[in-house]
Amino acid sequence: MDSIAKNPELLKQYLKDPYPLHEMVRQQRLIQDRQGIWYVGRYEDVDAILKDKRFGKQPLPGTEHRMPASVSDVDDRRSMLVIDPPDHGRIRGRFAKAFNARRIEAMRPHIQALVDGLLDRIEPRGRMEAMREYAHPIPSTIISEMLGIPAADRARFARMSNDLIESGTGIDPATSGAEKRRRSEEVTALFDAYLNELFEEKRQAPGDDLTSGLLLRNEEEENLSPVELTHNVRVLFMAGHETTVNLIGNALIALVRHPAQLEKLRQRPELMPQAVEEFLRFDSSVQQLPRVAHADVEIGGHQILAGQMVVLLLGSANRDGEAYENAQELDIERPFRRSKSFGGGVHFCLGAQLARIETEIALKSLLARIPSFEIDNLDGLDYPFNLFFRGPKALHLSWRTGQG
Repeated sequence: MDSIAKNPELLKQYLKDPYPLHEMVRQQRLIQDRQGIWYVGRYEDVDAILKDKRFGKQPLPGTEHRMPASVSDVDDRRSMLVIDPPDHGRIRGRFAKAFNARRIEAMRPHIQALVDGLLDRIEPRGRMEAMREYAHPIPSTIISEMLGIPAADRARFARMSNDLIESGTGIDPATSGAEKRRRSEEVTALFDAYLNELFEEKRQAPGDDLTSGLLLRNEEEENLSPVELTHNVRVLFMAGHETTVNLIGNALIALVRHPAQLEKLRQRPELMPQAVEEFLRFDSSVQQLPRVAHADVEIGGHQILAGQMVVLLLGSANRDGEAYENAQELDIERPFRRSKSFGGGVHFCLGAQLARIETEIALKSLLARIPSFEIDNLDGLDYPFNLFFRGPKALHLSWRTGQG
């Protein structure tokens, strides 16, 4: 895997279609690269590791020397994404109430109104760049509203988030590690400076939003440090829109490439919730998750040592023929079996239900309003240099106006 990341042509091929390589990983069950990183691709192994308390996010003291050099200098950012229990539970618990099922379900009418407004402006034009003009504004607007980010600041906030994702997890071979670190530190400083200003405004004039609630409760309980507040609001915004943007884009591509499934969904829109589960499985917007062994663990005859990194190939697990019949095919009526796209265990995605609802409404409304769309650049899709997040850079849709 590390040889692919260093070869621009191989990397482009992998990013365009990672699934042939995933099949090779599954056949070997586990593979280890020259940095000592293990890659796991079978559904049963990925599922087991996600739930196994012998794996965590950070190496235990005394085992750090087994971490790959490329990540050994990463600091503990105090976000719920990268820390282990008990601190993980303490921090996650502060955010979980805003994402409970009843509250998220109650947001449907508002999400629908947002989507309708977008389509009212877009539909008469007969074309759009769907990632920027449709897929992105939906989750970005919703998470911004939840966090209380003023409307005038949202575009800048989203740009900073995208820059941070690119500099933090991007692997463009043309960019040196030093340049990536410099850019990541620069964007992080800008991002956090904005958040600290926002926090001060919310302290002076609280609103009915998640950020104000966090600050108010923290004054009463002092449960989160200033660093924890900043880092977790930052990661919540990034996670709250990036994965859903790509999920919508990947779903549109999958449907156009499977016209019988697209026609079935046009005729039977009530299948959309089930279809969203299949889109999650078929082409996950999050392709891999890292874990670190906290003890020596044997899997399939391979000994994983405490402190070694394990990369769980979620996209591979979702295409495992041992877990799913005809796993390489899109089937919107597939019997339900939870995919690994939202992770699992204590780190299961906090915003999973929100992402499902946003995607369901976005796709159902698009098919109802613009049923005859085409993807003009389907044969020339370009993907960012990123192994974690999967979604096209641009998706050019066109349709005949006035005729659906």
